Amino acid sequence: MVARSACRLDIRASTAIFISKKLLQWFAWGVIMVNLGPGYGYSWDNIDAAIAQQHRSVKRSNRRLILNCFNFPKWVPAGHSLALISLILYFFLSALAWGADNKKRIFIVSSYDRSYLWSQSTHNGVTEAMLKYGYLDNEQQIEDFTQRDQVTSSRMVVKKAWMDTKRKDDLGHIASVTQKIVAAIEEFQPDLVMLGDDNAANYIGNQLLDRELPVVFWGINGLPLKYGLVESMDQPGHNVTGIWQAGYHKESLELLHRLVPHAKTFAILACDSVSSRPKVKQIQALAKSGELPLALEAVVVTNSFSEFKTQALRLAAEVDAFFVLNHDTLRDDQGKHVDMLSVGKWYLENIKKPEASHEDQFVYEGMLLTANDSGYNQGYMAFEMALDILEQGLNPAHMRTKTPPRGPFMVNRVRAEMLGIPLNDNMTYIDEIVNEAIALRD
Repeated sequence: MVARSACRLDIRASTAIFISKKLLQWFAWGVIMVNLGPGYGYSWDNIDAAIAQQHRSVKRSNRRLILNCFNFPKWVPAGHSLALISLILYFFLSALAWGADNKKRIFIVSSYDRSYLWSQSTHNGVTEAMLKYGYLDNEQQIEDFTQRDQVTSSRMVVKKAWMDTKRKDDLGHIASVTQKIVAAIEEFQPDLVMLGDDNAANYIGNQLLDRELPVVFWGINGLPLKYGLVESMDQPGHNVTGIWQAGYHKESLELLHRLVPHAKTFAILACDSVSSRPKVKQIQALAKSGELPLALEAVVVTNSFSEFKTQALRLAAEVDAFFVLNHDTLRDDQGKHVDMLSVGKWYLENIKKPEASHEDQFVYEGMLLTANDSGYNQGYMAFEMALDILEQGLNPAHMRTKTPPRGPFMVNRVRAEMLGIPLNDNMTYIDEIVNEAIALRD
């Protein structure tokens, strides 16, 4: 029903614009002919006949009805009243048509699904920026957009599509959803496209590369050069630019070491996904260069939930801490996707070692801490870049890619209590306390 309603609204809006433009043509024609005067052989009847020949729907009764709506002062010559009426209606309809045509059309693609905590965070950042800069009119429109994936404001028509590639990460699904979304973009005819996270940037972005349509991404893990969308970080060179994730892995481990000074070694636990692999490489590079406060002893990268559990239990007896990266593409022995929060619940109930993570979504889930690489900041800054393109006419080819500054140091109080880690003496290091573990909800 939502899709059908949206389709009807788009058709009505397009029809209104078309009719307004036609009316503008008729009234402008009337203004010119009436002002030329009888000396040129033109009269209102000539105009009416000419218009009727082109547009049979214009009737004399409609003209008389319009005339009766106006009561001009006596000093306005009768021969000029029609011209004044035409001018008034011309400018009125011009304003309506201009307002309808001037609304920016923005299409947003998320790599994941609406239940994914990171996607909720980036969505909040985008919509808050839209509200601040006047592209959404009020909080209710944020709610409407969040629920229906589309909304029309006084300045914008925006639509959102989801790729759902965390739960369905096979290439067949990715190819199918990419084709459908590209077709939807072409039908929508946006002024700008925003692409959230790696799969949208890679698969949708490369379909839109080097078109006249500007594209802004967010949430690419590591340098965006890897997808061929930009030539360099400072001079992208194409129609694509955006926001990427630098990652604050060193800072997260430094916070863990402050809270747990006796921790000397750690292991990485991660799913095997486009989100996790770049982060694993970043942490390994930091460890190799000796920049981390703890020694990296082992790395587990797998999409098997059974192997994830087995390796986590084994390593819990060998290392002092973990760095838990994304764990959202794991599958059970039957090949069924295991929800991230289900993985988190198992981990929190069975592993009694402290862990760092890299994003706030995992601290909300229940992991101990992070130096937050904020999804909210990613979405917010991405819309600010989009705004520069839409309002100032900046060219993405010359807009350097950006990464947001580090977000707050966050600690989950529930997990700290489970591990017996006191927080009161360490509050000078902590910016934000989270008092719930979502994965442990009944």
